[in-house]
Amino acid sequence: MKRIFHILVNPDAGGGRGAKTAKQIIELLKKYRYTYFLYATEYPGHEIELTQMLIQTKKITPLSNEPVFSEQDIVPIFVVIGGDGTLHQVLNQLHAYSTRYPVAYIKAGSGNDFARAFRMTKTPEEAFWKILEQTAPVKIPILRYQEAVTNQTGVFCNNLGIGLDGKIVKKVNHSKRKKWFHSLHIGKMSYFSSILTSFFQQRPFPIRVEFNGQERIFRKTLLFTVTNHPYFGGGIAIAPHADLKDDSFKLVVVQKTAFFKLVHLFYLILRKKQLRSRYFKHYSLKKLRVITTTPQDVHLDGESFEGKSYDLTITLTSQFFW
Repeated sequence: MKRIFHILVNPDAGGGRGAKTAKQIIELLKKYRYTYFLYATEYPGHEIELTQMLIQTKKITPLSNEPVFSEQDIVPIFVVIGGDGTLHQVLNQLHAYSTRYPVAYIKAGSGNDFARAFRMTKTPEEAFWKILEQTAPVKIPILRYQEAVTNQTGVFCNNLGIGLDGKIVKKVNHSKRKKWFHSLHIGKMSYFSSILTSFFQQRPFPIRVEFNGQERIFRKTLLFTVTNHPYFGGGIAIAPHADLKDDSFKLVVVQKTAFFKLVHLFYLILRKKQLRSRYFKHYSLKKLRVITTTPQDVHLDGESFEGKSYDLTITLTSQFFW
């Protein structure tokens, strides 16, 4: 098949890593004489507009029922270069039109949790050759949510966090030190530096869930995370038992207890040994309903949302990746 590449890049991802990664990919495309078109974001949310433009002008197209290509087929390859947030925004636009728009992803963020879970190659050059090796895209499970009050729907490929996790992400995204950490190539430190202050500021809250035919109320919740794979926060294995190949997703709940017990639990989390703790609740699910009655900080794939009450239903869906 003849490939035509449409490259969407967030140059500011990872403190400028997006621009450097895109430059390496463009050099390879030029060297091997591939046809390509480059679309660079210029402001927050621009990736949404660029993806909509590519769909509406039919520069990228959905798959047929059988995604098999012959040598004569001209195939547009939509490549996203950026971090988890960039990928999140693009996937939501693709799913707003159809679930059968394939995408290739080359990591260039500070956290890169999806790439880590997907065991993506380390260098941009290796990622480029991996994409070229594919003769057809593969289907990967991601998660879909629907909010009952606003009837808003969307997808996420990493995590949804309510409470402590949401507060940490909010602090990271608004931190004046974030760019400084990125300039030193230690972007993960912006996450770790916000954990302690968020821990003391987060008050326990009630949350009601429905799953596996039962209803439960966690009355003193601190951390509530729905995850598609093991990682959040730039490599912290919050759910080490999760796997992208499973036909289920994971729910992790940590409730308020004695301070020293929570400190020990977070130590176990850093060592990937939290499953032995009785304060770490974890479940494998295919469908989940979540109801919060008090406003809480929420994040989706590292994107912060306004603190309010939610009535969310979360289910599995899928995304095609090159």
